[in-house]
Amino acid sequence: MKKNNVFSGKWSEVEHGKKFQRGHMPLTDMRDDNGLGCGAFRVKPGKRSVPMHWDLCNDEAVFIVSGSGALTVGEDTDTVVAGDFIMLPRGEQYARVLVNDGDEDLVYLCMSTMIMPEVVHYPDSGKLGVLGSKDFWSSGEAGVSGFYRPNRVGYWDGED
Repeated sequence: MKKNNVFSGKWSEVEHGKKFQRGHMPLTDMRDDNGLGCGAFRVKPGKRSVPMHWDLCNDEAVFIVSGSGALTVGEDTDTVVAGDFIMLPRGEQYARVLVNDGDEDLVYLCMSTMIMPEVVHYPDSGKLGVLGSKDFWSSGEAGVSGFYRPNRVGYWDGED
């Protein structure tokens, strides 16, 4: 049995520009051959952890541990609060972004089916993310993985 605790574990921090910030704690080991991945995210007020995106291959789900935020899925925006569980299926109609519009940190768990390779579309910047393996986020390089427009670009390009 493997056990992690979001209240006592180690968080890594990432910030980009004025809109993006996240603390992240992997709760599953991507090196294991699991069909389900899960990570904890902590987002400061006024920030978002990732850009608006939709997945081609993977379904995701979010469970709000604490705080509140505005979750936009497609054209609809709704408030999410501690205790909410939200299913986020793959597909363009489920493009989503979660923004902490509250006064305290927003902490949530994000689960994914971890099907690889994965293609992620970022509609606000016109990018595609091609993730060749589960270890892309930990290593930064994985085969043909990258973020692309007509030419390869970095993850944060166009997200300012």
